[in-house]
Amino acid sequence: RRRFISRLAAAACGAAQGPRGCGMALALTGDAGDSPDRADVQPRPTTIGNARASPDLAVLRNDRVKSAIKKSLQSVAEKRDIHEPNPLQQIAFSSDEEIVINRGRFSWLSAFCMCFSVITGFSSMILMVMSLRNTSVPLIAEETSYIDAQNPPWDIPPWGYVKQPNAATSRKIGQRFRFAMPTFTLFYSLLSASFGLFTVAYFCSELLVQDVGVNRVKNMGVVIGKGVDTYLLRSVPIAAAMMTSIACVVYFVSDANFVIAMSFGAFICIVCTNLGINMNFEGGTRLTHAMNYDLPGSVQLAIRTGAIGGLSAHAMAQFGVVLVWILVRESNALVGFGMGTSIVAFYTRVAGGIFAKGCDIGSDFVSTMLGEDVDDYNMDNLDSLRQAGNLHDKDQDGEVDEDYKHRLAAADPNAAIDDTRMNYITSEEADLRAKIEREMEKTLITMHPVNYLDAIGENIADIGGTSSDLLETMCTTLATAVILGSKAHEVPYFGTSLPFNIISTGTIGNSLVSYYVWAHDKHSSNRIRRSLQLNLLAVVVLVQGVAFFSCYLQWKVYHTITWDKLVTYNMIIGLGLCAPEACAAICEFFTSVNFAPVSWIARDADLGMIQVILRGLGQGFASAGLPSTINILVQILSFQWEGFYGLVLLTCASQACTGWQASLAAFGAVSNNANRLVHLTTVNEMAHHRANVCATIGTTTSHNGKVVAGQNCFFATTSLLGALLADKYTALGLNFKESVGQEVSEFTRAGLLASIIFAMLFLANTLTSCISMAKLVVEHCKDNPDVASRTDKQFPASHIRPLANLVKFAALECFRLTVSPLVQSFGAPLVIGQLFGFKGLLMLVSGGNSVCFSLNMFLINSGQAWDAARKYILFGMLKDEKGEVIGADSEVYDTLGIGEQIGGPLEDLTGPALNNFIKFVALVSFVTSGVYDLLPSRSWPWGVLQIAINFVLVSFFKFRHSE
Repeated sequence: RRRFISRLAAAACGAAQGPRGCGMALALTGDAGDSPDRADVQPRPTTIGNARASPDLAVLRNDRVKSAIKKSLQSVAEKRDIHEPNPLQQIAFSSDEEIVINRGRFSWLSAFCMCFSVITGFSSMILMVMSLRNTSVPLIAEETSYIDAQNPPWDIPPWGYVKQPNAATSRKIGQRFRFAMPTFTLFYSLLSASFGLFTVAYFCSELLVQDVGVNRVKNMGVVIGKGVDTYLLRSVPIAAAMMTSIACVVYFVSDANFVIAMSFGAFICIVCTNLGINMNFEGGTRLTHAMNYDLPGSVQLAIRTGAIGGLSAHAMAQFGVVLVWILVRESNALVGFGMGTSIVAFYTRVAGGIFAKGCDIGSDFVSTMLGEDVDDYNMDNLDSLRQAGNLHDKDQDGEVDEDYKHRLAAADPNAAIDDTRMNYITSEEADLRAKIEREMEKTLITMHPVNYLDAIGENIADIGGTSSDLLETMCTTLATAVILGSKAHEVPYFGTSLPFNIISTGTIGNSLVSYYVWAHDKHSSNRIRRSLQLNLLAVVVLVQGVAFFSCYLQWKVYHTITWDKLVTYNMIIGLGLCAPEACAAICEFFTSVNFAPVSWIARDADLGMIQVILRGLGQGFASAGLPSTINILVQILSFQWEGFYGLVLLTCASQACTGWQASLAAFGAVSNNANRLVHLTTVNEMAHHRANVCATIGTTTSHNGKVVAGQNCFFATTSLLGALLADKYTALGLNFKESVGQEVSEFTRAGLLASIIFAMLFLANTLTSCISMAKLVVEHCKDNPDVASRTDKQFPASHIRPLANLVKFAALECFRLTVSPLVQSFGAPLVIGQLFGFKGLLMLVSGGNSVCFSLNMFLINSGQAWDAARKYILFGMLKDEKGEVIGADSEVYDTLGIGEQIGGPLEDLTGPALNNFIKFVALVSFVTSGVYDLLPSRSWPWGVLQIAINFVLVSFFKFRHSE
């Protein structure tokens, strides 16, 4: 009954459809007779529900609904023994003044993309059926064999007849051979990618029609959105220019197909990244508005918003790799496709991280100079406004009211909420709340534009960085799977089809589970987190089942693999599916507010800053060791069972579920963004509670996304290392399998040491770039009228142009600061390959992969532990001996802020950027492998020259001041 009354109350306030409505603009008044006079207010008012109606009909329906609500609320008041002259009202929108809820918009582009995805999916399905009948377009590839083996089978229908070059009777190392490409699996991949892109387009369409919210929420979204547009307009041409420059260099060691595929990969990555970033900011204001209604709707909206970025990366990677392979039919060209995504991903992650954390630190300094402080979600100002309005002591007895204590306790995301106490307030209190929210709006209007940089940069780094990182890793993995599956497997058809089956099934599963997450209004953050893990388990079971069925067909029907291989293949796939979640669970224990280690940091913060820093570092070290141990074990088992192809299956399986993991990471970004907006724009404690629940989950899932990205990078780089080794030794006419486990030489030891040196130099380069960015922001804002809010215009127009000027400056500076790490990463394999030979280069990639993974886990876990400890206090979870909440106005909270400032660049920039560094080094090593000799007896002088050239270039871009 209480839920029914709550929904009726929402209808009286113009929110019968809640966040699921199809975009309403509602004029809500205390006196319904005033509605016709406001019929022309923009955005135009509509009636309750989805249909448009005349003003008279709107008045009639509002009168009927409000009359029913009044009786229902009075019934609730009688049950609670409340005898007040004013009826109870819902807490969300309860002012007697008019409230305009701005509606969303319909997207024709999303509708077109849905239609295109349906057409592509049906076409792929038809081609799948034709492939089973062996009547589709024959796809034949020709490659250089890495092994000695029999010719690929040709007398069974799925393969068809394949004539070998020179009528060869068997495959020989270093000789060309032909094989039938897995047409059925490739078209299945296109089908799954189409379904994933359809889901993305549907979620975009559904998101954009949602209500944007009240004016103060919409206006903040407008300001932030203009800043995002400015950044993207600046960054896209820069990324394109960077890509073109590197493509010109790569052309001299490769061919035209490689460069074309490289350009196509860069284009796909730019589209995917921009889509995820734009939709995330569109979802921020809509999720903020949805927080006023119910928790399940808010969770669903946030999940679907995050899925736009996560699923698009998963689907576009498949779509791009399959198209390039079908058109070019050359596996090395797929490395070019991955190289293009790697360049854009490197720029997106590093430049976005420098922009985000540099502007974050710089804006804090500027705010301090101006006397503004919105870093703590404006909690101090909100508390003072509440006290000025006497919300804490409505009966004026000098003591804090019990209802007020109950509402403050709702900040805890795991608190049990009594909706009859929380959802309803008196009209007198509603007027006080409306007055407070008007004062909060004044605070937003007077805020310096620099304070909006944090909201812009954080989501660019999290959404853009995560999406591009996933896309890059997926493309690199599929390229490696085609190389080793075709050249190093006895049955190329099956060797290349199984990885695509794993990834494609994962795309379908990730898309399906994104449509629904089990949540309830009374669920805590822990309970909803378990629901998300159940969705992940469903994807794992689906992928494992399809992989087993695929292997079973090859064993039982086509007799191309043995029973032992069927067992080992599925065991490796199972390890790959479970390993990422196991590592994420370990890191979650050390970094989530729902577990003891984070509470230890918060509780001991009163001992001082040194205690906070040391404990955070200690937890970072502890949490980095266990995931490294898991990765070592699963890689050893996979390699012992099936060699480098086993590592390929392990890598593909680990990425089968990353579409869902990336969606959850993006969910974290949009939830944190909405949480900030909720606390800055409304005094509604229930909205705060829902925002804190989503932010608690989102903080954890966002961090888990970084953990999974690091593990996927580790597996993908190891697989690519195997392809690099096989390709080089085959080109020399040697058997690459005999080179595995050779005795360590002085050159391999030098390469291992160089991997540590280059990783540390990269960390230093990116971290100092972040500090330089902060200094530049502070200097640019000093006495600069171009970045100050304009007094001759009203908000948000007063902030749009100054913020655009500030973002333009910061975008150009972060690009300049990104060139230096990029040059350093590009030069690392060139220096080591020529100075220590190919064997030294192998150890650079192999050793650097292990170093980067361990450092990445340490940095992101330490940074997240400090951040979570501060949110532990912000969410009202820390209490003293008397049970009183220790809030954001405490000294402990300020102490933890120092740890958060230190950990921010480590967690969001230097740690995740190590993934891009090592993958870029591995790809450059593969592309330029033909340049290096096994031993550096002739090439070492060129290595010395490369050191001098790289030192000059890095120094030039690092220390040159902008004009």
